[in-house]
Formats: sequence, structure tokens, C-alpha cells
Amino acid sequence: MKLLNKSEILSALSKHPIGRGTEATTYDAGRYVVRVPHTVKIDKAFRENLSNGTYNYQKVDNIHGRRNFGQPLYNLTDPMSGTVMLSVCKKVDGITTNDLVEEPLTTKQKSDAMAVAIEKMRIMASAPQKSYRRLVDDLNHLAGTNFTIDPCEGNMLINPTTGRFYIIDLRPVKNVRNVGDLILLLLTDIPDMPDNAEYFELEQKIVNKLMRAAQSCGLSVPEQLKLKPRALEVIKSEAARQLYKNNYQNIALHTHSK
Repeated sequence: MKLLNKSEILSALSKHPIGRGTEATTYDAGRYVVRVPHTVKIDKAFRENLSNGTYNYQKVDNIHGRRNFGQPLYNLTDPMSGTVMLSVCKKVDGITTNDLVEEPLTTKQKSDAMAVAIEKMRIMASAPQKSYRRLVDDLNHLAGTNFTIDPCEGNMLINPTTGRFYIIDLRPVKNVRNVGDLILLLLTDIPDMPDNAEYFELEQKIVNKLMRAAQSCGLSVPEQLKLKPRALEVIKSEAARQLYKNNYQNIALHTHSK
């Protein structure tokens, strides 16, 4: 494992962040990603300590193998307090599977959000079945660790070229998640979304592929999942799937409350 030198880390931190999660901000560092906790202030003292080699290098055990959850490779810690000042993590190539779409939306904003969501769903719907199986396998792996997923917007990526899904931004908490959380990571929630036949057909195809993957991995699908109502109707039964297919335009859409 080749370490990033100080100038490479400082250069990454001088750029615009590529992501802001609930716990940290991430920066592009070429081959890797630099992750800085929100509790750490990137000020003059921080930069000087980094430049002077004040922070200690600490290797992180790779408990996830080659799965690539964007897991940390090593941390730089404060020698006095032991606080992690930043982490250098594996890089994941891809685009977010969904986006945070907040109200209120103008007509144009809603139209633009819809176009982006449909384009991403085309990519996901065309991903091979093995991509969904690997995604469910990743979820099963996490159930046996002390990490969990954060089923919020932007925390799953897909590589458009390979069709591979990647869960990112793991949280060090023992909390077993279910297939419903994967659906929340896959589908964009657009407030008061107008009926769109292609969107709903793609949604059905994506959820069906995920359900087949879950069943092939021996994962039971709970009756009550915290899903958007449309997606919930799709997975309940074959009868519901047919009802959904024939009557999607009449099913009320409610945004998922987080």
C-alpha cells in the first residue's frame, strides 16, 4: 500500500469536497479519498501539524476484503488525544444511485430532477442480475460485522460501465439492515412526482431484480418495510405487481419520511 505524501493530502483538502455525509467530508485525492470528520477543523494549525508530521500514521485493518465500501486504509491521529484527524480511504468509481431532492421545487427543477432520476434508473435497470446479487451479498456481509449502512441519499454508487453497485459511508454501529434499506439507496424520492410511465416501469424492474437477488441469497423479505408506497406495492406479491403495473397512475405518491 503506497501512502499519500503530505503535499498530496494538502492538495486534496484545498479542493472542493466531493461529498458531505452525516459524519465527515470527503475530498478527491486521485487514487484515494481523504475523509475528514466534521469535528475536525481544517485551519492553519491543522495544516501546520499535517505538514510538520505531527500526526501519527495508523493502519486500519481491512475487515471487508476486496468489497470496497470506500473503507479507510489508514488514519492520521493526534498523538496527544488519539483523535482521528483524517482517514485515507479506498476510492470508489461511480455515480450516486439517487439524489436528495428537497421541496419546494419549481416546474423546471422538478422536470430536471425527473430527467436525472430516469437516466440513472436506466443505468441501474440495465445492470446484470449478478450486480444485484453482489449487492445483497455485501448487505449479508455487513450483518456479521460491527458496521452498518446509512440508507440516505448519495450513500450508494453504481459504475455505469461495469454495472457494479457500491455501498459507501459505513457507520461503526452494530445495526442489521434489510433489503428495504437497499431500495431507499436505489430510488430517488422526488416530492409530488408526476406520473411517468417509464419511471415506474424502471422502478419495477430494479426492485424485481433486487428481490430475485435477495431470494437467491436465502434472504427473507419482511412484509413491512420502510419504503416509499409505490415500491412497497411492487414487492408484496405477484398480484400486487400486476395491480401496480396496470394502475400505477392511480397510486398515491407520498415522500418517505426519514
